Amino acid sequence: MVITATAMYDENSPFNVWADKWFLYKSVGISDGYKSAISSQVRYLSDYFGDTPVKEIRPMQICDMINELAVENPNTRRPSSKQLLKDIRCVASSIFSYVSANTNYDNNPAKVVTIPKDAPKNTRRALTEEEIGWLIDFDHKARLPALIMCFCGLRAGEMIPLLWSDIDFTNGEISVTKSVSRKTGGYKVKQGTKNGKKRKVRVPKSLLNKLQTYRDNADSRYVCSKADGDMHTVSSWRRLWDSYHTQLSHKYATVKQSKQNLYSPKGVKVKIEKITPHMLRHTFATLLYTSGVDVLSASKLLGHSNISITLEIYTHLKEERYIISIENYEEYIEERFF
Repeated sequence: MVITATAMYDENSPFNVWADKWFLYKSVGISDGYKSAISSQVRYLSDYFGDTPVKEIRPMQICDMINELAVENPNTRRPSSKQLLKDIRCVASSIFSYVSANTNYDNNPAKVVTIPKDAPKNTRRALTEEEIGWLIDFDHKARLPALIMCFCGLRAGEMIPLLWSDIDFTNGEISVTKSVSRKTGGYKVKQGTKNGKKRKVRVPKSLLNKLQTYRDNADSRYVCSKADGDMHTVSSWRRLWDSYHTQLSHKYATVKQSKQNLYSPKGVKVKIEKITPHMLRHTFATLLYTSGVDVLSASKLLGHSNISITLEIYTHLKEERYIISIENYEEYIEERFF
């Protein structure tokens, strides 16, 4: 069913038509990143409900969709994270509220939908000591940004526009004063970070020495640039990390992994877990926690908009350490007494 621009929208109209109209309404004045996120969530809903009239959609059907995604996401072939399921439910609820605000239809079946308790949390892990060693030892164009994000906690969006002039080699500090946001066709540099704040972070002495060597041989004003010296684009930044992961896989994959994938007809297989900028930043937070940096100082160094975000990370790390401690205790008891 196709609705023309002059047609009336009501509860008999297809869900995907309402979803598209809601997306156009919601897209005004929001960032490209947020727009991309809700576009993805709308796509999940539209793919599932399609031409189904809005009035025929029941809570049970939305529950079925959520449960199916919880078991297997069609894009990743893995269970969807609890956060993604919540985001999809939130968008569905917002679409039905939009329908209600523009028609006489007063029903929101998404409001009563619950998320499976056993859905996996989308938590990022920190690098192991072995993986941190890879960052330090492995020579690649991505090594420099990887080290800065790992030991200074910069976000990818803060790393991309970072200039050598932002690094104070005398005092050993990086001034994080700008970031990039996605826009149609590439990145746009803006003053301030993700939450609009600026901050200074200390650079460990050993890393500062490495940065000094890199700067002395740099041909660009950007700390991490494209081959031509310009700031990275969306595609060049992605290629940088894809190349880094591929070469790390070849270097550090176990012999067993290498043999398993040596003659794969599908090309190079993933032999080690991909090291991402998000993982590097989480490693920085973990190193702060492990070294005893208090939560308020950590929040400032990480540039969080609210200390509650840092508290959540610290609480999660405390729980992880508790689990490890208990496991060590159980192993000790088993070996010592049984």
